[in-house]
Amino acid sequence: MEPYKVNKLWAFVKMCKQDPSVLHTDKMCFLREWVESMGGKVPPATQKAKSEENTKEEKPDEIDNEGVIEPDTDAPQEMGDENAEITEDMMDQANDKKPGCFEDNPYPSP
Repeated sequence: MEPYKVNKLWAFVKMCKQDPSVLHTDKMCFLREWVESMGGKVPPATQKAKSEENTKEEKPDEIDNEGVIEPDTDAPQEMGDENAEITEDMMDQANDKKPGCFEDNPYPSP
């Protein structure tokens, strides 16, 4: 098994040890059933876990949009001619403008 998958599994098991109510969610019933079929015991669900599961089921349409960037609604900008031939003069002009791009940069480079 790949190391990153083992690390994820280890973190999940640690989380389950801290809060076994995770295993009582509908999504985790397969794991709870497997643990029990192997002779393991899963602590009973707490009232908190049951109420959290019910709350999640009641509001499936609510999506947390925190940190989501709104789509750009500006009109598309006009682009240059894609068939234009790039000349040495054009390259020189572009190279002359490059240093000026970083003068007002509020984010210093590392």
